[in-house]
Amino acid sequence: MLTIISYILSAINWLIWLYSIIMVIDAILSWVPFLRDSAVGRILNRIIDPYLNIFRKGPVQRFSYATGLDLSFLLGLLVLYFVQDYALNWIANILFRVLG
Repeated sequence: MLTIISYILSAINWLIWLYSIIMVIDAILSWVPFLRDSAVGRILNRIIDPYLNIFRKGPVQRFSYATGLDLSFLLGLLVLYFVQDYALNWIANILFRVLG
């Protein structure tokens, strides 16, 4: 049972890593307009924008309008890294203590 949980947590960790790489690629593509509007750029937007729209509300949106800087990418990446580095470890420790 513990190995199954370990495999699941490893898979989640890998998916978060992959999603963060896709986020970085999308951010790089956003600097070049013809790449952003390409088929690959549109596909990446469909994958990344729903997650980043969570952070494009409230004070972040006002900051973006005032300065022209979109902090949603940075906030989204920080949340992913927090989940990957801390939350998954906490969940793993709890599960291993309960089931082990």
